[in-house]
Amino acid sequence: MYKSNVNAERVLDHHSRARAVTDLFARARSYVSRFYSIFVLLGLWQLTAVIIDNQLFLSRLSAVLETIWVNSLSGQLEADIEASLFRCLAGFGIALVFGTALGIMMGWSQKWDNFWNFAISFTNPIPKLGLIPLFILWLGIGEASKIAVIFTGAVFPILINTHSGVKGVNKLWLWRATTFGANHREILWKVVLAAALPHILTGARLGMAVAWIVLLGAEMVAAEVGLGFRILYGGQTFNTPLVFAGLLVIATLGFLFDRLILVISKRLCRWYFRPEDEPVMTQ
Repeated sequence: MYKSNVNAERVLDHHSRARAVTDLFARARSYVSRFYSIFVLLGLWQLTAVIIDNQLFLSRLSAVLETIWVNSLSGQLEADIEASLFRCLAGFGIALVFGTALGIMMGWSQKWDNFWNFAISFTNPIPKLGLIPLFILWLGIGEASKIAVIFTGAVFPILINTHSGVKGVNKLWLWRATTFGANHREILWKVVLAAALPHILTGARLGMAVAWIVLLGAEMVAAEVGLGFRILYGGQTFNTPLVFAGLLVIATLGFLFDRLILVISKRLCRWYFRPEDEPVMTQ
């Protein structure tokens, strides 16, 4: 009896290990199927650079990765990433708070919408990089001017998407909440914000991407450290691998933050996103 129990436990343990290995391979296959386009793009980059064989025009991916490794060992890459992350996240954070708050007020109050709508439509097309000299004159060449430029670039996508999300809330939901006795504050927090949250987070994704774009220009004009400054330095010294290294690091950081916001969106807005295992209806 004892031996049979031991054998049964061994069989169960073997099956559990086999299932764990199978699940691991399934997850790995799922990740590869999602991100294989990135590996294809990187492979085409390496192949094209080998065919062209002009280091000054297009550096090989292997040379760019080597440059990243050398700069990371010297501590230069860490300093650049730290400086750029601080500027980008500071400007984006302020834009997220301000843009979300103003977008909600504009979508909720017609008076706020009437006052701000045309002003936003008028100022949004202004090239944000063109504001860099002006912010330097106002705030100096320190961190404040760079954060201000990033803020102006990131705030508009967040604000516009938030405003669109609040305005687009189903009027039937508002009517039902009113019939159940909800006051204006409860409707705003429990109905309007919940319904507009996917649009707010979509605006956050767009704002984060714009923040990295504007950061590059801000650091090129007035900075002594940062990824944008390093890219400009690489161009001035004809160090093409250094230029591509900075661009690749920015792309990686932007990708990671975009995925992070998307994960948060799927956690907070499960009702909005289609489950990944749900089949797509095709005609």
